[in-house]
Amino acid sequence: MARVDIFRSAGSSESLFSRPIYHYILIILVLATLTVSIISLMRINELKKTATPKTVSIEDFLKKLTSHDEMKSLVGIAPLNIIQINNANYANLQAQISGLDVSFIGNYVVQYTDRIVVYDYDNDKFRGIVSLQQPQQGQLPQDFFEKLNKHSELQGLQNQQPVGGQLDAASLNTLKQQFPEVYANAKVGDFLLRYQTRLIIYDYSRDAIVNAVNLG
Repeated sequence: MARVDIFRSAGSSESLFSRPIYHYILIILVLATLTVSIISLMRINELKKTATPKTVSIEDFLKKLTSHDEMKSLVGIAPLNIIQINNANYANLQAQISGLDVSFIGNYVVQYTDRIVVYDYDNDKFRGIVSLQQPQQGQLPQDFFEKLNKHSELQGLQNQQPVGGQLDAASLNTLKQQFPEVYANAKVGDFLLRYQTRLIIYDYSRDAIVNAVNLG
């Protein structure tokens, strides 16, 4: 049986590879492959950005944050804590902060002794500010810290000096709106005490820890 050359058309000695249409098809295939490769590369880069957030200089961050009028009094003061909202901690923060939704992912929760702010660093704007400043209080009962420090929630914090005071109706109402889970059981007259790594709500009259929240 005679061998059939599939690369030659019937009645012609011209190779299919030498025809112009083959070159056009080849060019189209190369362009299609290149386009798919570019799209894949773009998607990979997007995934990398999502999986690995960009590094932010703390100096630049605080400089932008405190350049706003409402934050100028905190220039040179280090915040107690800075947390970036991400997919891993979003559910936990949403349970603590009323009104938090997926649009806040990428923003920062910044805590100072007298306020908590939610800051959009990329767009340099605030998403929310809660004042934690407490009214001036009289002298604490003589046995206040003696009773407080006996609770297991205070282990390791006995040598720290907390910031805070008694909750009044106005401040408690604001805190319950913004952090409903944290302040659900707090009442007027309880003591709000902020340590470096923990937030304590203490009912002195009952000698009971109402809530203890880790800040780190």
